[in-house]
Amino acid sequence: MAQPYVPQEINKEEEELKCHPSQSGSTATPTLYENQNATKAFNAAFFEDQLLDQEDDLFDEINQQLNQVLINDSYRPSLISAFQADMSSYLSHEKLTKNSRKMQLEYQNANLKEKEYVFNTFVKAEIENISLDKYKHFLLEKILEVGPSSHKNIILDRIFQSINKLIKDLYACKVMQKGLEVMVQNPQDSPQQFENYLNFIHSDNSQMRRLYVDKIANQIIQKSLEVLEGNHLFKLLQVLSKYILNNNNEKFELSIDQYGCLIVNKIIDIYPKQFDNQTKTLCNDIIIRAINNSSGLTRRQYANYIIQSILEKGQEIHKRLLMDQYLIKDFIPMSMDKYGSNVAEKVIVYGGSQWRTRLWEEVTISESSFKKLVNDQYANYPIQRLFEYLELPLRQEYLALLNRLSDNNQLNNHGQIVLKFALANQNVKKYTQKIVLNEKNLENKNKQKISNQQSQTKSNKNNSNNSQNQQQYENGLKQIQQQQIQQQFQVAMMQQMMYYQQQQQLLLQQMPQLYYQNQNYLNYGTMTQEQQMQMYYWQQQQQQQQQQQQQQQQIYNPYINNKNGQ
Repeated sequence: MAQPYVPQEINKEEEELKCHPSQSGSTATPTLYENQNATKAFNAAFFEDQLLDQEDDLFDEINQQLNQVLINDSYRPSLISAFQADMSSYLSHEKLTKNSRKMQLEYQNANLKEKEYVFNTFVKAEIENISLDKYKHFLLEKILEVGPSSHKNIILDRIFQSINKLIKDLYACKVMQKGLEVMVQNPQDSPQQFENYLNFIHSDNSQMRRLYVDKIANQIIQKSLEVLEGNHLFKLLQVLSKYILNNNNEKFELSIDQYGCLIVNKIIDIYPKQFDNQTKTLCNDIIIRAINNSSGLTRRQYANYIIQSILEKGQEIHKRLLMDQYLIKDFIPMSMDKYGSNVAEKVIVYGGSQWRTRLWEEVTISESSFKKLVNDQYANYPIQRLFEYLELPLRQEYLALLNRLSDNNQLNNHGQIVLKFALANQNVKKYTQKIVLNEKNLENKNKQKISNQQSQTKSNKNNSNNSQNQQQYENGLKQIQQQQIQQQFQVAMMQQMMYYQQQQQLLLQQMPQLYYQNQNYLNYGTMTQEQQMQMYYWQQQQQQQQQQQQQQQQIYNPYINNKNGQ
């Protein structure tokens, strides 16, 4: 039998290519051949021409951001934010000060690695600009104070390179003063920088002379006089001594200059601190020169402050020489000078009682001299000050002279002011004396009270043990009395109940037919159930109270016996 014909299906290549998910309605992902965009992506020409140039810039930007993130991740965020804070000039003073203090605090608390990062990132390239900034220069001072020696030396080198410019700036000069302190304290950390500074400060030329009288630069000279020691200080004093009340070829004088006189005042300040013979003798020579020229210096606008400084801060030897030889004799003409009157007031204030009496004798040589001083526009001020510091009998003479001049109409406007001041001051002194006496009386009374209290406390301390025992004894007696009162009340109540019971028993004997004949019942038949329970509880309480009384007697009997024995 012949087999049936089975037709064979032959699929063409085109039909096989159509058997893809996109053609068959399937949800499967398309293949590489079907995705036309993917084929374009793999085209080398397209990648080189369009993508490469566009992605290079984006790739570099992302790479830089990643590098910055990696750098900052290893440090504290507060440290980075403090040094990235806005320090623009449009911010308020409070905000800028707060940001500056935050920088200093973060740097001080940072470790060595963080300090290295901060210095290299934010400070190293801007040292000159930071030193000139009103708020940022404090950061350089903090680095010089707590930073590593390598950072200190870099700052000192950079500042020294521009020292002629920075030394005249207010904020940069402060950084230089801090650097000088650090170098003197630790000269081994920065020997080369310290040597460079010494060579600069010891130089004697026209440039340095301009710095001596500069408003800002003379501060670094004063700091050097204050900090330097030994031979370094002696060399500086030798240079300065040429221009202080000494004949020099340049005709340059520091004592009469507005800012140069401050250097002379600093020499007067450091004199008692010196132990080296060379420096001490040189400082003494400068001071003696000022004393010998005091008559001219007191009448100068700025030089008079040198004489005032000797009176305020000078040694007793220098004061005595100045007062004896010059100021007492020159007091009257000096008081009548515009600038000398300031020195005359200091003479009265810082001179002792013996100097004031001599001044009073000098002033009252004649009535005309006193009248001249009182009526002078400048001398009336030291005369007023003299009345304040004179003793009581001399003050009365002073007032008598003033009243005599006033009665004769010999006081002008300035003299009238002196008279009013003297009268007011005299009244104030009397009032203050009364107050002082009252205060002394109060102090004496308080002292007596305190002494009485102390004696009482001593007696209380001696009798503290007895008082404590007495308190315990009194408390015990109070408790016993309260218990006795309670017992008496309970006994009275029970007596009433017993009396009531007896009356009931009498009635039972008279009328036995009305009650049971059981004798055991008769004892309690007349009481209610509540009364029977009260009787039972009372008997128990009475037993407990007897036990407590026995215990308390055992406790207090020894103390009572001791007290009776005493």
